[in-house]
Amino acid sequence: MTVLNRSGKTLLFLTVLFLSIFSLQAGELRPSGLIFNDYPGSTVVVIDKSACRLMVYKFQESWEMDQVFPCTTGKVDGDKFYEGDLKTPIGIYWLNQAWAGWELAQYYGNEANVYGTGAFEVSYPNYYDQVVERKDGNGIWIHGTTKGNPIPTRGCISVSNNDFLKLTHSVELGDTAVIIEEKVSFSSREEIDLEQQILLGTIESWRRAWEENDTENYLSYYSDNFLSEKWNASTWREHKLNVNTQNERRRVLINDLSVLKSKNIYHIRFVQTYTSSTLNDVGFKHLFLIKEADGLKIVSENWTQLKQYSASPAFQYAYKESPQNSM
Repeated sequence: MTVLNRSGKTLLFLTVLFLSIFSLQAGELRPSGLIFNDYPGSTVVVIDKSACRLMVYKFQESWEMDQVFPCTTGKVDGDKFYEGDLKTPIGIYWLNQAWAGWELAQYYGNEANVYGTGAFEVSYPNYYDQVVERKDGNGIWIHGTTKGNPIPTRGCISVSNNDFLKLTHSVELGDTAVIIEEKVSFSSREEIDLEQQILLGTIESWRRAWEENDTENYLSYYSDNFLSEKWNASTWREHKLNVNTQNERRRVLINDLSVLKSKNIYHIRFVQTYTSSTLNDVGFKHLFLIKEADGLKIVSENWTQLKQYSASPAFQYAYKESPQNSM
């Protein structure tokens, strides 16, 4: 039989009180960065570094918190900028790879013990991190732990091995986004719905202007501070004026749209189907928007080919009963 002293009873009471308040809050509010996904079954992992909490949100007819786990992050607070700074990055990322713990042990030896039963790769640094913020470093994972409860990391997110096993049944490689914040803020559905309407309207107006070859209107959606791997605002304008005169009968379709936010930057991802008289392609388009004095503006964008993400064979074998097997 376990006997609690006064301090133990107080801690238990405060824990129950916190969970009750959080459950009530989670039912009425949702993370401010979780704005829109247009397909049922979507899952987003939200990590609150200050609260040492990993939350799994699922979307069916509405967003609901499906699971919550305690977690640890980097030994040093703040956003990650450099390799070895022991910080966990802040921003929007995706889970693109997974490994079993014993597989990591083959690669890293005893050093892999800290990863516990397995690991998911977080896609840090993302395009905005690299091009605009000039961040470096890599190897940021969500992983298990040696034993018992996780301890502060070199920048990864660590959960208990048992919670990692539960997480494998919730996420889907290539489709599950990760929002990492120093402190997660919550907003009402009404506030987020209003923000969502403005953003979706902006994206549709941008798409229509591009499709209809209304180049000046199309370029008005880009910031004077626009920057990509190849272009700045001036050279981008010159490039698009040239390209848009060549491509006729243009069609731009948007599917599997997600709109997320971190650090007041809107990260928009969708499958873009582009057809014209000279070019046909399908791929992921990423747009990064910020609020400026005259409205929402695109500060960076990139396009990548569609890719089928799948866990390592060892991971699929280890977790063959989980949905990971369908990736």
